[in-house]
Amino acid sequence: MLLWSDEYYGLEIRRRLRFQGKNVGPGQLYPALRRLEEQGYITSREVARVGANRVYYIITETGKNVVTENLMEVLYNFRYISLDFLYPYLEEAVERTNIMPGETVLDLSTPLMEKLRIKTIESTKPGGRCLLVNTNPDFTKLLSEWILSEELKSVELLDIKQVEKLHDETVDTVLALFNIFELNLEWITEQALRLLRVGGKLVICDIEAREEDTIRDDLYKMYMPKHSKSGIHESLEKELGEMGMKTLVFEKNRGMITGIFQKEK
Repeated sequence: MLLWSDEYYGLEIRRRLRFQGKNVGPGQLYPALRRLEEQGYITSREVARVGANRVYYIITETGKNVVTENLMEVLYNFRYISLDFLYPYLEEAVERTNIMPGETVLDLSTPLMEKLRIKTIESTKPGGRCLLVNTNPDFTKLLSEWILSEELKSVELLDIKQVEKLHDETVDTVLALFNIFELNLEWITEQALRLLRVGGKLVICDIEAREEDTIRDDLYKMYMPKHSKSGIHESLEKELGEMGMKTLVFEKNRGMITGIFQKEK
């Protein structure tokens, strides 16, 4: 990240690393820079000057891609940790929805919630269905293997295009738990209103969004485009009310928003 937007020569790099609490000597730094350049992650140029010439280093597009991939890995690990912490809130939201045997659930929640998803599927038995929506093609094989290994015969794996082809008013509950990062919120509410039967429920749980149009949002969009959505806004309750959804629950607890809404017409 140090060489992301500007070039620096060796002594500058060492000094900036010192500001980060890392005391890196020349014997460590320059071999590391040579290895990074050999791998194509950084590039260098030599500038003539009085005394010793200076070699400046800057990251390449290949290097930026590697850094972004590592950031995404950190983000996914953080999401696993976050889910462990948030699980009681998510579990309570599903319990308050009161999913009944024989009902059809459209599950737009994050793929990481296997334990809670199993409980939801059990709630629909006997005779119910769970339409599990996969928003990331990279997860298709993994989710298919999970459904097979758990012998979840009432679960059907759908992609977004298949959801859009479902018949109107064929779903009793729509779950969107901790997945607003990947999904467009407008798409969720649009499809929920179309697919829910009258009396059906939409359940949304996620962190509360902060103010938009900030430098942080610009950074998300630039370096983590799949994660440019950051939580949900308190205005959601009003917006859904205007769309014909009755609020059953709308609570904020330590930055976590839980909303349960019922289709009235």
